[in-house]
Parts: sequence; C-alpha cells; structure tokens
Amino acid sequence: MNLNAIVAKLDQLRVLPILVADDVQRAIRCVEILAENGLDAVEITLRTPNALRVLAEVVKACPHVCVGAGTLLSAEQIRAVQDVGAGFGISPGITATLARAAADSTLPYFPGVGGASDLMLALEHGFNVVKLFPSDVVGSVKMAKALGGPFPDVRFCLTGGVTQESMPQLLQQSNVLCVGGSWMCTAGLIEAQDWATISALALAASNGARR
Repeated sequence: MNLNAIVAKLDQLRVLPILVADDVQRAIRCVEILAENGLDAVEITLRTPNALRVLAEVVKACPHVCVGAGTLLSAEQIRAVQDVGAGFGISPGITATLARAAADSTLPYFPGVGGASDLMLALEHGFNVVKLFPSDVVGSVKMAKALGGPFPDVRFCLTGGVTQESMPQLLQQSNVLCVGGSWMCTAGLIEAQDWATISALALAASNGARR
C-alpha cells in the first residue's frame, strides 16, 4: 500500500492498535484477532529484542493486515523494517537525519511531533500526516486544534495515554486522523494469551471509533 492508501485505511479505522511483543506466535495470534474484530492495521514497535523478527513473521503470516513498524529511531531501522516488508513506519519524534532518511526511502512514514517546531521540520521534508506524541502530555486535542490554525492541511495520529474512554472525544477534532493505543492488546494480555479479552476490547474499540 502506498501512503495515500494507508492514510485512507487509518481514516476508515480511526484507531491503530500498538503492539509490544517478543513472541512470534503470540503476536501473530493477536494480530489475527484484532483483524477479525475490525482492526486490520497495526503498529508493531521495535521495543523488544526480537521485535524485528516478530514484525517480519507477522507481515508474512497476515498479508490481509496492514502491518507497520513503530519506535523507529534511526535510518538503519527505517531500512531494516522496509526490508522485512513493513507497510509503514512511525517514529515518536523527528530529527533532520531521520526525516531525510525517511523522505529518501519508499517506506510510507509518519514522524512524531510535539509542537510547532517539530511540525515545521516534518513539513520541510514533505510529511503532513504526523504522530502527536506523547499526546496526553503535550495537550492532546487542544494541541491538535491549536496547530490546526497555522497548519490547516496537517492531520494527526494522537498517541500516548489514549484509552477506550477518551477515544471518542479525541476523534471529534476534525484534524485528528486516528488515535493509537495499546489498551486492547497490552503486553500483559498477549503474554497471558488472553485472546477473549483482546477480542472484546478490539471489537469495542472498532465500534467506538465509527463515525
């Protein structure tokens, strides 16, 4: 999928599950359950020792899901996740080096911003869909609304502190494309293989995000 197709997918789903997983089979099972309950785009973070292998195996096992890579901190990681077939990449922040590497790659990419200066750097490199992180710390909807004045063509994925309860209000802001969160697929739930709870929470998130 190209960037426009992924943005359209996120605009449809409006919620992006974020997985922190180090076991391949459990990650695959979790992603399958999320997709079965209406969430067929996910972000797998590079926060665990085995994360790149998990990402690669989930991409192969779940071709019907748009599987992205999160917590990208370097140009090397951008190349690595692209090599294993990630559908898109996301970073918690932005640097000039990272932005150039992402712009030079063919990987659909969403940099992270925390305010106007970050956003201006993102726009300089051609990125107008960004992750606002940590959303609950930097102002969440208030920040997205404030940035919408000088930057009317930017859309945000709010990530950090999002919950099932806060999601509906966050999605009311017109320039919020989607929210990202792990409440429906926490590391603890995956470790416990509590598929019933993950299924119920995923369905609730999918239904709650509908317009």
